[in-house]
Amino acid sequence: MDCRGVNAIVLCGGKSSRMGFDKAFIKIDGKTLVERQVKFLIRRFRNIVLVTDSPGKYKIQGRVKVVADIVPGLGPLGGLYTGLKNSDSPYNFVAACDMPFISLDLAAYMAGSVKEDFQAVVPYHRNKYQPLCALYSRDCLGKIGEALAGGELKLARLLSQFKVRKILKKELFRFGDPDVFFRNINTPRDLRLLKSFEH
Repeated sequence: MDCRGVNAIVLCGGKSSRMGFDKAFIKIDGKTLVERQVKFLIRRFRNIVLVTDSPGKYKIQGRVKVVADIVPGLGPLGGLYTGLKNSDSPYNFVAACDMPFISLDLAAYMAGSVKEDFQAVVPYHRNKYQPLCALYSRDCLGKIGEALAGGELKLARLLSQFKVRKILKKELFRFGDPDVFFRNINTPRDLRLLKSFEH
């Protein structure tokens, strides 16, 4: 499988309690985080599904479908559920909008390495999964729906119920420094540290 038949889902969420405002509209080099993420991912992926709790804020042109959370307030797992529901691709690369330095080559590698019997392809770095830079099958929808209905909102915990292909250290370092491309922006200090980086 290559990226041509795969969509990307960008999770935008809403107001960040630690940042104090919607992180999607933070600007780096004149572009908002969400604009950067969409422009970046559309290079390799067929379409973008952008999930947010405030779809009216987003005016993005091109192969981008902006959708509202089916049930607001359920965090990244709820966003993933909404994104998969609204995607017409069997497999979808998922990224948080506040992870602006994801390796596009790594994303493409994950899309190309999935086999039909896997439900997810997820990087594993520093002894934990990186579930918001990962590939998911729409086959995950049933388990995700059950988890949400039961009040379980931790995506990393749910991965134990899927057949996951782990992307381990040796593979990750082929694409650069994982400490860079898995970093996200949660606080003003993070923003100051990351402004010098570019895709």
